[in-house]
Amino acid sequence: MKGNELVWRSLADHAILGDRSWKNVGDLAYDAGVPASTAYLALERLENIGAIDRYSRGGLSVISIDKVLTMLCAWRNLARDTLTMTTREAILPLLNSQSGPYALGGPDAAMSFLTDHTVADFHEHIVYVPESAALLELPAGEDVRVLSMDKRAMKLWKGYSSFAQTYADLFATPGWQASEFRSALRDSFMHGREWDQSDGFQ
Repeated sequence: MKGNELVWRSLADHAILGDRSWKNVGDLAYDAGVPASTAYLALERLENIGAIDRYSRGGLSVISIDKVLTMLCAWRNLARDTLTMTTREAILPLLNSQSGPYALGGPDAAMSFLTDHTVADFHEHIVYVPESAALLELPAGEDVRVLSMDKRAMKLWKGYSSFAQTYADLFATPGWQASEFRSALRDSFMHGREWDQSDGFQ
């Protein structure tokens, strides 16, 4: 993923959990695992569309989670970031022998967030692995899309991709199943209007 996407992901993931405010851009850059200059550029885009509010003392807050997620979704390019496509039978031994962390994404991650909504008829799985994973001997297939984990994801994700990453990956996945999962995530975690949020983050 590109640096701006990592910044938007950090903002959205924290905001979904109720943590909309940041004391400074440096803290956000560290959380996203990017240089401060990258974070400033990513925030400029969000400020221009009213997704965040910047304070004179240097802090900032998320005004619209929806706009931050929309920006992340618009930039998400699964084809660009895919390391390989393989089969479920082939990926399982690799994951079992993997010395580093890995995370399930897409529909599998969505089901970890949702307690009462599943779509049984999905066929493409997403798996995130470290860049060092041995992928050369994996046979070609259409069941599993293998993607690379960034350093922050390797430290923070606990078996599944984060909410914002899951949402963006589902947006970038064609088919009604992905849309159903994404709608269920929105209904479960994004309630009400956000137009008046700026009043509460000073």
